[in-house]
Amino acid sequence: MKTGIITGCSRGIGYATVDLLTDNQINVIGTSTSGTCSISKSNFECHTLNLAESKSIDNFINIICNRKIDFLINNAGILLEKWNESAINLKYLKQTFNVNLFGTIELTEKLIPNFNKNGQIINFTSDWGSFSEKNFDEFQPHYKMSKSALNMYTKLLAKRLEKQNIVVSSLDPGWTQTDMGGKDASRKPKEVASDIKNMLNKSPESGNFWYQGKIRKW
Repeated sequence: MKTGIITGCSRGIGYATVDLLTDNQINVIGTSTSGTCSISKSNFECHTLNLAESKSIDNFINIICNRKIDFLINNAGILLEKWNESAINLKYLKQTFNVNLFGTIELTEKLIPNFNKNGQIINFTSDWGSFSEKNFDEFQPHYKMSKSALNMYTKLLAKRLEKQNIVVSSLDPGWTQTDMGGKDASRKPKEVASDIKNMLNKSPESGNFWYQGKIRKW
């Protein structure tokens, strides 16, 4: 039975993914800033993790200790600015990078020794973090820059972990009905969870950017 970690599991895509994977005989270790999640199953546990704080990351790593994992889904992220804001706010920029990039990288790097062979790392990024976005505009600058940088981390890490047979991918979930995406979004969290399940089952080619089961442009 596979075992993996999903960050940001208390709601939205993270919640839906935990629910789906645990129904498919997979052990899931979830995280949330509160350390709670309403899912109650024998093959699921939830722990506190604040990606903006190294101490919190270290506490979580100590809980994991030497447990082996097969996958890490870096789902947790924040969007602080309003949808129509374009000016750079350095406070927001630093806070956003601390969670979406620096904290995500720190957690991932500290978990690499725990991976079994043929493991997978999936980094949640976004169309907003791509350079090929069709409807590019000047809004949400802090979020967009953090996700673009995370895409580069995906490519770099994929190269570095080739010899360890660990697949590293970026995932664009699309416009999804979450607190961030809103109720009018075209996709539901369960659809994205299904995309993740399929990726874990087929072990895709490493170092790519995925959207609905297909490789998309960076």
